Amino acid sequence: MKILLAAVDLQKGSEQVIERAAMLAVELKARLHLVHVIDEAMVLYEPMVEISVRRRLQQGAVQALEQLVSSLPPEQRAHIEPHVILGKPSQALAHKAIDLGAELIIAGRQHQEPVQELFLGTTVERLLRHCTMPVLVVNGSGPQPYRQLVAGTDFSRSSHHALRAGLALAPQARVSLVHVFEPPVLLGFLRQDNVHPDSMMAHQRTRIEQEVREEMSHFIAEDDHHRIDTRIVSGEVKKTITAVVEESQAQLLVLGYHGRQGISRLLVGNLAMSFLSAPPCDVLVAR
Repeated sequence: MKILLAAVDLQKGSEQVIERAAMLAVELKARLHLVHVIDEAMVLYEPMVEISVRRRLQQGAVQALEQLVSSLPPEQRAHIEPHVILGKPSQALAHKAIDLGAELIIAGRQHQEPVQELFLGTTVERLLRHCTMPVLVVNGSGPQPYRQLVAGTDFSRSSHHALRAGLALAPQARVSLVHVFEPPVLLGFLRQDNVHPDSMMAHQRTRIEQEVREEMSHFIAEDDHHRIDTRIVSGEVKKTITAVVEESQAQLLVLGYHGRQGISRLLVGNLAMSFLSAPPCDVLVAR
């Protein structure tokens, strides 16, 4: 990842987004573009003074970005280029990311006014729908490097992309690759047909272990195998992944946006936005 874009809304929490983005830029030797979008709705209803209002908003945003950047160490400031643009936040950010060739979008999770467009949820969800690059949502976990990563997998293409993005983003981190399967609802009724539930669960686990081995061999570079531990667990998906994050004290959770359908599915696609609404740590989501 050599080009990063950090979406900065200049609200409370922007410092954490910039700190994380600047640290990643140094670690990855990447160029960081800080982008603030002035919502066009703020000037559309002032036709007589639209130009002057826009100019004042742009000047104020530029000064605010410069002030935030000035608080960073010199070695981090050298990687940064600020931008202030006008438009609808999600669309403008998506277009800017594509224009810059960004390989990662970094955003914050805070939202202040319920009557306004939520920065998390609406904007980030739209970014995930319209952008091909991964989105990292910063939860204010502090400026320390990512040392422990949890990646949920359902063996879908989306979860493969997410895992590879996470490995690239945190090249020194230990990784817990987790697959959660929920026992079939009708499992208890199988005894009536002389089918033992334990044997069925064992068969299911054997199948999943084979899929994990195939994922490791086909989708993960050999150099990364040594830092990945695999976990196959049964239970309620979100609760189980949250428990793994807490147990491992992970600083980053990695999820795919689109889940795989099938008997051994992990409904990652449906989980991604629910985790973003109340993230246990920073969350990286890829399509």
